[in-house]
Amino acid sequence: MVSPSSNSIPAPSLDEPTAGRVATLSGTGEPLRAGVMLIVGFGDPLASALAAFVRQSPDREAVVVDDDSRSLAIPRDREDGEAASLIVVLPSRLGERERHHLAALLDEARRTSIAFVGLVGTFRVHLDDSTAEEMEQAALAMVESKLAGARIAVFRPSHVVGVGGEADRWLKRLGPLFPLAPDDLRTCFVEADELLAAIEDEASGSSVDEKSETPGRPLDRRRREYTFLGGNVAWREMLARHRGHSPVHNAATALAHGLSWLLVGRLLAAALATASRWSPTARAWSVSTLKPRTMRELVSLCHRGNIDRVRVVGYNNGVHHFGHRHPGKTIVSTVRLRRTVHARPGVMKADSGATIRRAKDYLGGRGEELYVMPNYSYVALGTAFFVPIHGSAVDYATVADTILRVVLYDPDQDRIIVADRDDAAFRENVYNPRSRAVLLRLCLRTRPRSSYYVRSETTKGLGGRELLAALRDRDAANVEVRQANAASDKVTVSRYYTKATGPSAAALESPRDALGRLWDRLEENPITSYLMHALSRRVAWHTELFLTPAEFERFWTTHDQVPLRKIQLRYIYRDGMPHSPFRDEDCVSADLFLFRLDKPKFDAYMAKHLPNVRFNPGKHSN
Repeated sequence: MVSPSSNSIPAPSLDEPTAGRVATLSGTGEPLRAGVMLIVGFGDPLASALAAFVRQSPDREAVVVDDDSRSLAIPRDREDGEAASLIVVLPSRLGERERHHLAALLDEARRTSIAFVGLVGTFRVHLDDSTAEEMEQAALAMVESKLAGARIAVFRPSHVVGVGGEADRWLKRLGPLFPLAPDDLRTCFVEADELLAAIEDEASGSSVDEKSETPGRPLDRRRREYTFLGGNVAWREMLARHRGHSPVHNAATALAHGLSWLLVGRLLAAALATASRWSPTARAWSVSTLKPRTMRELVSLCHRGNIDRVRVVGYNNGVHHFGHRHPGKTIVSTVRLRRTVHARPGVMKADSGATIRRAKDYLGGRGEELYVMPNYSYVALGTAFFVPIHGSAVDYATVADTILRVVLYDPDQDRIIVADRDDAAFRENVYNPRSRAVLLRLCLRTRPRSSYYVRSETTKGLGGRELLAALRDRDAANVEVRQANAASDKVTVSRYYTKATGPSAAALESPRDALGRLWDRLEENPITSYLMHALSRRVAWHTELFLTPAEFERFWTTHDQVPLRKIQLRYIYRDGMPHSPFRDEDCVSADLFLFRLDKPKFDAYMAKHLPNVRFNPGKHSN
């Protein structure tokens, strides 16, 4: 849950009429003057590399301060006589000696005009590494107390390669053993040039944009955090790239090949996974997913210098259930950002990582519910803004239909945008799979809690037009149609009402069938959840089609040519949103299940009968 502490991004209240307004850029207010960059390296080779990088510009000068320096030794032969920026490459541990040294240098820096301070830490703060967090916070506190007027940026690189540092040394030592590394053992590596360019841009002020016409509020640049992950690469690939080719190295590689056949590499990877439960250092060796704890941390991972290296997801069913892959990218999961707040009657405010299940439980305690309840409720509300997630409700077909307002972070403009449903920013990003915006919070419409009564009818021989008429029945609160398999001529039409349909009708908590309730129970248990998702990825093939009424009639008369094992139909009314699959015309959602062995037959069928059909991009097995 996001803490209301100073470590959270101050987003505009969702109850205030601020959507679409433009605010002025906050910060120092004056352009940075070209001056000396002082670099405190604590022996890290990154400091010397940064100095060399900065000196490539003819109007820039850099000085590396040695560990045993008692003063900053600021050059006085410049006309301005001042240092514009100070960069501190933090050591792996900030002990008493390092703290004393840093404090002395900051005291000396206080006598000059330092406009910018950059702290280079580590991405291990995202891995629950308390030592890294304490070191970063201690350094920040010292800088803020001694250089109160300076603009501050914290850089959190992953394993830096290309400067002869620790990562390079380990890669060179272990390179010949690359056959032992399993293909799925991977972590983040950032090239030194990418990191150095980012530090120089921020220090010189070239990354500070002029006032933009883009709607929204710029983030306060007086203190920012930037994580640079680089590519998420397999250790096997990185080790092979850095291995030597001497006879000794070749012999070690041959031995490693032999040991890999005995699964020694797998055993070592398992040992590393076990060690990472307790050791943050070991955790940094195997990174595929990061789980930020605050909105500020999420934004630090999604700025424009890193947004192309990550994939932001909610509750990770896309990767876990459908096998979605994002090569070279690190998954950033919002599962820890799950606060829900009752904004006012009929309106709920939630962080993007809150699941539909969490919202359901929270609203249930207040006598309210969501308008749309999908069969499977372990889906993040934030996902529902970008992907059509729906139940079988008649009034509102998808969860996104009930979203009133969103708070977005635009990494390209570095701005927070508050957008109401009718605003251009809302319409441009909803259902847009190419959007680079990161959803932070959203506001949804709710209603008083109801009891539901289902009336199901199993009929033979229903045609496409009869099914369309049943799906369009607006007397019911929810309508869905199921067929057990394509070869069957039996179809079950279920209508859910908010009033009892007969004396023997049993009240249901939500308009979901027994299968949906079973899925939720399986998800609640880690073991059954793992088995459910593993079987789905390896055995099953899920997909969802959005069919126009004409396409649906064609589908219904021909779908028995494919061995479909489950068909679930719902009706979705057009919404006019630019990127919506049902922008201009009502659609029938056909949720399909088949075995992976039958996928070629399905592809051939689609190419022949429905070549232009639209798929749900978020509900599609890989």
